[in-house]
Formats: sequence, structure tokens, C-alpha cells
Amino acid sequence: MGKSTYIATGNDAVFVASNQAAQALSTALSTTQTGFTLTNPVGSGVNLIVLETTIAICTAPAGVSTIVYAANVNPVAAAVTQTTPLTVRSAKLGSSQQAAGLAASAVTLPAAPVVVRAVGGPVATGSVSETYILDDVQGALVLTPGTALSLSTLTTAISCIIAMSWQEVAAF
Repeated sequence: MGKSTYIATGNDAVFVASNQAAQALSTALSTTQTGFTLTNPVGSGVNLIVLETTIAICTAPAGVSTIVYAANVNPVAAAVTQTTPLTVRSAKLGSSQQAAGLAASAVTLPAAPVVVRAVGGPVATGSVSETYILDDVQGALVLTPGTALSLSTLTTAISCIIAMSWQEVAAF
């Protein structure tokens, strides 16, 4: 992360959330997602600018697989149901600043998500080509109020520990 991210972190505008144990990622773009989902609630007043995602792969897939970002892009759809919320923290550790963005390891989405970015990951049955993935998103994905972003696989489940950081800026 660059100097501008450091300044944003110092101003309590950058947040992070992570699974605390390995979690199986959902497959086949389901409305019931497990693994990691970032949600920007309707009425939050901010955009969530995804900065980076780190993925520690904990299991080899039973079949060919890759990890993708899948998004709910309809800001007027029903709200995401946070089944298993994760703790969101300021990236300025020790700060009490609260985030607008919500993270969860299990959610129910209002509609099936669509793939918006490939991440990579294991590609062969029973093997792991990369045990750790750093996706330096650098703001290439922005969640407007009412949208959500999940990490998912298209074919075969993989268990991972995922951490995501994002900056919150006023929506306009």
C-alpha cells in the first residue's frame, strides 16, 4: 500500500476484517455465501474502496478450482443478511473508529452474485499451486451503498483464511 493509504489509515478511514479460522468458500455463485463477504449497507453514505485481499489457502481442492470475486451489484435489492458477522477493525490498530462496511463469513444474498474479478488459486485436483495470495486491488473495485462483494469458487470448495482492507470515502 502506498503513501496515500498510510494517510487514510492515519485518518481512521481504512478498515480490515478477517476470518479467525479456515472457512470453506461457496461454489457456483449461490445466494448462500460462506467464506468472506463485504457489504456496504444502503444508507451508509460512503463508498468502500477495496485496497487489498490476502488469502491463505488451507485445503487442496477435490477438483480443478479457482477463486473469484462475486458481486451483488443491484443497490436497490433487499439487504444482505449477515448470518455470521466478522469483527471489522480500523486499520489504525487501537482506534475505536467504527466502519460503515460489514464483513461476514456467512451471508444470504438477495440475488445470485456475478463474477467481477478473478483472483487465482489452486488449479489442479488435490494440489495447491499457491498457498498464499495477495491481490493488490488498489481501488479497482468500489462498493456503493447497497452492494456486496464475496470471495467464491466456481466449481470446487476450498477452505481459506481471508483478510480484506478497504477505505471508506463519502459517497457522491
